[in-house]
Amino acid sequence: MDKSRLPPPHHNPPQSMADNMHFQASHYSQAYFVPPQVPGSMHVVASPPRQDTTAQRKRPKYTRSKTGCLTCRAKKIKCDESKPNCMRCTHGQRECTWPEGVPPRKKTVPKHEPAPEPSLDTGLDTRPSTAGSSGMSETSTPPTRDNTPPGREPMELGLPPIMSRRHTEPVLHVPGVESGTSRRQSLVPMSSTTAQGYAMHPTSSQILPAIPESESSYSAHQYPHSYSNGHQHYTHPQSLVLPRVTSYHEHAHSMRADAFSSTGQWSTTPLLPSVDPIEPFFPTVQERNLIHHYCDNAKSIIMALPSENPILAANLQFVLSRPRGSDSAVESLRMALLGVAAVHQSFLLSQNGACHGGADQVMRLANSFRNQSKQLLVQACTTSEGVRNDAALGAAVALALVDIFSGGQNWFKTLRLAKMLINMRGGPAVLLARSSHPKPGSVTGVSRARLLLEIVAVYELFGCLVNGEEPTLLSPNASNWWLDKANSDDSQSYVEYVFGMSREFIPVLARITSFFVRALANQSCIREVSADATTLSDTEDANEARTLYNLLDKWTHRREDLPDRVRAGNRIYQNAAQIALLRDILKVPPDDALVQQHCSDVLSLCLDCGQNQMGVDLTWPVIIAGSQMYGADRTRVLAIFQVFRTQCCYEIETAEHIVFQVWKRLDEKLPRADWRSVLQDQNLNVLIL
Repeated sequence: MDKSRLPPPHHNPPQSMADNMHFQASHYSQAYFVPPQVPGSMHVVASPPRQDTTAQRKRPKYTRSKTGCLTCRAKKIKCDESKPNCMRCTHGQRECTWPEGVPPRKKTVPKHEPAPEPSLDTGLDTRPSTAGSSGMSETSTPPTRDNTPPGREPMELGLPPIMSRRHTEPVLHVPGVESGTSRRQSLVPMSSTTAQGYAMHPTSSQILPAIPESESSYSAHQYPHSYSNGHQHYTHPQSLVLPRVTSYHEHAHSMRADAFSSTGQWSTTPLLPSVDPIEPFFPTVQERNLIHHYCDNAKSIIMALPSENPILAANLQFVLSRPRGSDSAVESLRMALLGVAAVHQSFLLSQNGACHGGADQVMRLANSFRNQSKQLLVQACTTSEGVRNDAALGAAVALALVDIFSGGQNWFKTLRLAKMLINMRGGPAVLLARSSHPKPGSVTGVSRARLLLEIVAVYELFGCLVNGEEPTLLSPNASNWWLDKANSDDSQSYVEYVFGMSREFIPVLARITSFFVRALANQSCIREVSADATTLSDTEDANEARTLYNLLDKWTHRREDLPDRVRAGNRIYQNAAQIALLRDILKVPPDDALVQQHCSDVLSLCLDCGQNQMGVDLTWPVIIAGSQMYGADRTRVLAIFQVFRTQCCYEIETAEHIVFQVWKRLDEKLPRADWRSVLQDQNLNVLIL
């Protein structure tokens, strides 16, 4: 045997080996393809026999055998073909997998080597080994991530070029994976799909693959789209059960397949499933669990009309097309998405009540991701390139969502930063005009820019309900961009899918919100002069309130193909705005028949939407209408809150608190028995939708 072709045996512990091992580019490829045997290739074939048959008999040269284990083939190393585990896999702490139908070639195991472990099922079972999975959740508190990678040396992964990588990016550096077992846990079936880009409306089964989980800890505990399965048991944030989804491999594989096919090296059918393709972007098991959870639940907790999910498509396009650590804006977005998932998991745990302290631990983890994301976003905004990057605006939007899901607090600075990014790019109209052409079948370019602008504008609009400021992005002087096209490519709006209201109706809400800010400021000035004083501005405000009330009463959308959820959303917010005009400006008492009729309409429509799993972004109408209810009608409000919990996070508890405080004041006949006064008295500057 030519020993020069074999690496020296390793006797270091498995952890050290995993830390110091350098992988070639093929390690993270989607599959291993047998290359053609051409001169100079790594697959050397035996030389033909010499013509002289009397030549002295020689030992055959070692070749890259095609009868070795699949793991050695994938790593392009010589396999000694020992069964059931070859020595190379035993030394390298790798799973040794054999294809079916290969005749065994027995070799004795040297006495100084440990006995091989039982191999995986030869049928290419994709279930990961659980031998070392418990090491990922040994601590009793959720781990936090520093701003720098772990102290060990990072692995250099010679990954092939990834789509959208900038020419100035030389090499991908990924922080060291925490253990060798985490890599083995990620074995998944390979998808043969090579579709390009991301779907604009992926379903929950078209985003990410099934993730490996430790069967001994949580294999039977799957999160549904509700929190009602109270029999579940949770032990640690790192072991939280995440819903399974099936085909993110299709997206990641399609991104990398282009890079492989462009080299002309790969031509045959894949033989071996590779590691989880998102591992370079989310290197720890915890992060991969969280991003799977985000992808599986994003549509049900973010989209009012859950037929499309452009937000998910836009976000994945960013985080899976940039090498980890190469772009501060993308890293900020990555951390923010993990924060969204962690907040939602924390809320689910809090509803189950089966894990004492588990919800608080995961919430601390969410706050850690949020803080890291904000630091990275500020860092990205120090450069002109970072300011112009849509990923920075996307990160600000995701951070605002973390704040909303966390109960609605601490959102003001995040949203102010998002508006600053828009203004630094020239404002909404200029930003859209300068955006690139969108790629077909994806949320990119000007389509992505409009999506982010619409979200920021609506977030600002709802924030103005509580902070006493008029909206700026949807002000009469700057709102032409909302309905006008910036160019011929600016033809797609997602606001109806995201918020469940007509695109044409939102400027009407912005006008009414601006009026509320001015009128309530006038009322505050009047009260400072005299509680009983009536001024000309007060009369003018009352007249304008009646005008707006009639405008809402007559407003209709002329589209016949309007989705039912959007039609219901329009009616809900029409009635909610009319309630606010009657109560806050015209000073109609809450038990007035007209007020009660509007409230009843709001509650009926909200309950219907919630029961059809379309209750996203209807929390404020329930607060406004529910605050006016008495007696048995309050059970309707409680029923709606209960239904909404399946699609909300901690913001629903903030909403309940506001309504309960109003009811308490009404029952005790206390002054300031309205939701605005409760917010002011308790300093609740909350952003909820």
